[in-house]
Amino acid sequence: MDGLRDPDVETFIGTMGTRMRADAETVGVDLRTLEIQVRLHLPRLSRPAIAGWSPDKVYEEIRLQAVVRAAQVRQSAQDAAHQAHASVLLDVHKAHRDLSLSFTDGYRTRLRFTEVRPGVGHLVQSRLHYLHSERADTVLQFGLFLPGATMPLTYVAFSRCDRQYVLDALTGHGLDVDPARIMILTRMHGLAGIPANLMSLTISRAVREIRAENAGDYVITAYNPMLGFDGTSFLASGFTPVALSPVAYRYDDKGLFQTRRISGESMPQLLDTPDNVLMVLGATAAAKRSVRGIEGLITVSRRTHSGGDQVRPVEADFTAPEWTDRLLGYRRMLETCWSERTAHPRYQEPPVTAGDPRGQCGVTSVWLARRLRTDLLLEPVYCYGCLRVGRDDAEDVSHHCWVEIGPSDDPRRFVIDLTGDQSGDVREPIVLGEHRALADRGLRYETATRLRLDELPRDRVWPRFLALEDRLREVPR
Repeated sequence: MDGLRDPDVETFIGTMGTRMRADAETVGVDLRTLEIQVRLHLPRLSRPAIAGWSPDKVYEEIRLQAVVRAAQVRQSAQDAAHQAHASVLLDVHKAHRDLSLSFTDGYRTRLRFTEVRPGVGHLVQSRLHYLHSERADTVLQFGLFLPGATMPLTYVAFSRCDRQYVLDALTGHGLDVDPARIMILTRMHGLAGIPANLMSLTISRAVREIRAENAGDYVITAYNPMLGFDGTSFLASGFTPVALSPVAYRYDDKGLFQTRRISGESMPQLLDTPDNVLMVLGATAAAKRSVRGIEGLITVSRRTHSGGDQVRPVEADFTAPEWTDRLLGYRRMLETCWSERTAHPRYQEPPVTAGDPRGQCGVTSVWLARRLRTDLLLEPVYCYGCLRVGRDDAEDVSHHCWVEIGPSDDPRRFVIDLTGDQSGDVREPIVLGEHRALADRGLRYETATRLRLDELPRDRVWPRFLALEDRLREVPR
């Protein structure tokens, strides 16, 4: 796998070690944290620049962005280490497979493996992870905690498989796979100073949990040689390489890296970069047997990867009675977790009463959009605007949120509104139907803003949604 490294990049990194170490010390981070950010921002420059300019000139071109991102990590990492009780690890001697820790003075304690609360997962993904980008479609997240800690020492997050090229990489090896039975390990993070084997132990425990919950047959992940990763934790956890896949690097107007799932104005990479290594792990006995037969690596073409084809969604007839019942069940469940923390600020006076939908349309629509993505692999759109009820004496909802499926210019696009009864003139708790059919009934949904699920973590509704998700985890089901 060392052959996947870029020689020009590796030469540059080796040459600039002294300058990077000085900057890392100034910022207050370890050298590796800054180096990852340098590597992440190098593709903004062309091959002639990296190979032909002086190393100092190349470094100055990306230094500010790398240092800014590293400094952001430092600010959050200090708080995270405190909440994780990481100072306990100063005298740790060994981490054992049973998750116990032994110390040089004879003291022993045991780590706790458990699901990570959505609010905590948000902090890890958006502030501690080197990508600084939260996956809005995260369905499972786990971590290892010291006794009494509120922040994990290690963290792993999983999403459903929604990219066709990942599915093709598995079927290309002869595996008979169902996308609904594939979990993607999308984010990993470990606090500085943890024992070397804690990440592989975390992955192994997470896969065991996926198997116990019958959440998937296969786990897919990738590591990026361009960033200096070598897949050691994955190999130690039993993953098998299956394919080489391109990476898309994009940058905002300030030159900061952003993932390709975030839309908006961005500049594509100029450097031809090494591929990621896709890896697979069987979660079930049958899947493990299938993985053992894999030989060689499939190469995903850049054209296939850049196309970003989605896995075909699960068919769903939202007009069927069973879907009405399911949506009503969602509404009843969410009502129990609405609170002042989840309501829009303009509806917090007078205090929110139990089950009152006013001000809860935003968090409810985010929850529904995410559920439709994870369960059906749909691409729902979060809409903000106005609900007008077609009578002069009717009560409109001037600041409203709902979910739509389909293009904005299609009059047949489907509207799902779990809080339509915010208007006193809408008697049913949920509204669903084609946009034009609802308009014919006097319910006009006028959209001011449309956001894809992947854009929502940057919207102001997201912190309130996380409060809803945290509460949902606390309520017995």
